[in-house]
Amino acid sequence: MQLTAKKAQSMRAALAAASCGLLGLSGAVSAADTVSDKAWQVDTAVLYYKEDNGRVSAAEPIVNFKKDYGDERILNLKVTLDSLTGASPNGATSSSQPQTFTGPSGNKAYTTAPNSQPLDGEFKDTRAAVHANWEQPLGEDYKASIGGGISSEFDFKSLSLNGAISKDINNKNTTLSAGLNLELDSLNPVGGKPTAFSAMTANSKEGNDNKTVIDALFGVTQVINRKTIMQWNYSLSTSSGYHTDPYKVLSLVDGTTGFATDYLYENRPDSRTRHSLFWQTKYHLTEDVIDVSYRFMTDDWGINSHTLDLRYRYELGNDSYLEPHLRFYTQSAADFYRYFLVHGQALPEFASADPRLGEFDATTFGIKYGKKLSKDREFSVRVEQYSQSGNSSPSEAIGQLKTQNLFPDLNALVVQFGYSFKF
Repeated sequence: MQLTAKKAQSMRAALAAASCGLLGLSGAVSAADTVSDKAWQVDTAVLYYKEDNGRVSAAEPIVNFKKDYGDERILNLKVTLDSLTGASPNGATSSSQPQTFTGPSGNKAYTTAPNSQPLDGEFKDTRAAVHANWEQPLGEDYKASIGGGISSEFDFKSLSLNGAISKDINNKNTTLSAGLNLELDSLNPVGGKPTAFSAMTANSKEGNDNKTVIDALFGVTQVINRKTIMQWNYSLSTSSGYHTDPYKVLSLVDGTTGFATDYLYENRPDSRTRHSLFWQTKYHLTEDVIDVSYRFMTDDWGINSHTLDLRYRYELGNDSYLEPHLRFYTQSAADFYRYFLVHGQALPEFASADPRLGEFDATTFGIKYGKKLSKDREFSVRVEQYSQSGNSSPSEAIGQLKTQNLFPDLNALVVQFGYSFKF
């Protein structure tokens, strides 16, 4: 489902590098990422993600192949599989009375118990994705990369192409980089995309749709001294086409009692522009490494977000290490975010009750353990806890909604196993 794709993206981001992951070209390359010979470097990881209260669970194996063909000509191949199951919020508010909803196909129905968050139990899908990237020097100070990928699941397909170029200056202490990414998405919702603000029971559908995303990134990586390296990135993302989640609804409630009189499918703008500023510093102590990064994002939907990420790699000796991790995230709500709609009032142009578009704070904390087993083999395990909270009792609550939790907290466990080797 499209919903699956969006949820999976947030988990895939946990496996991606914080800097330049968009384009696959980074001016700051760690020693662990350097291929020193012409053998295949294989990095494998399996991520397990589980939300509380019977919500989404995901298993995601990833295999990345890297081969150095000499003269800094490097090929990367990545294969990813996602398997997601569980239940996801459908956008409706909880109620002191039982609520019955129809599934996307219009054939199945499910009932939510009183004082419980409505969850769609049909949330399940499997995604397969393959990405390839080629990197090589262009002269003495330039390096370029080009790549692409394809991703496919039951109702969502994506094709992407990317290219990037970097230039070393200042005796190779400064790297300037720029890149472009094009993504073409094809969305085929179950039963077709619903008509905006149509009633769930009407099952009014309009077929399939598409979306185009263009991302640009500009970066500077600077060696400050023997122990410190910094990176600054600016990224611009524009997208056009179908942005609405075809499986999300809003409760249409009575203006006095707060009980739902109907459930309407959401509607989002058909374009989005995002600006992002990113800063990262890595400081090497005698053996340990401190990694700090900050990201600010703003878009024309009204969302502003701040992300602070802290990591400390502590060397234990015997070729092993511990890496505590702490991440803080906060965002404002989209201009068209609504907890519910009120019966008898004029419908807005756009509206969504998707909690991912609401105002919330989130914290991630955990630790990673890594152990080098031999010259060419390394094992790691990471365990983290994710906690998210928002305004559960908004001032606009009506009638019985004043007694309901309109933005339930979310807690999730993340476990990742990694194994690297050469052959």
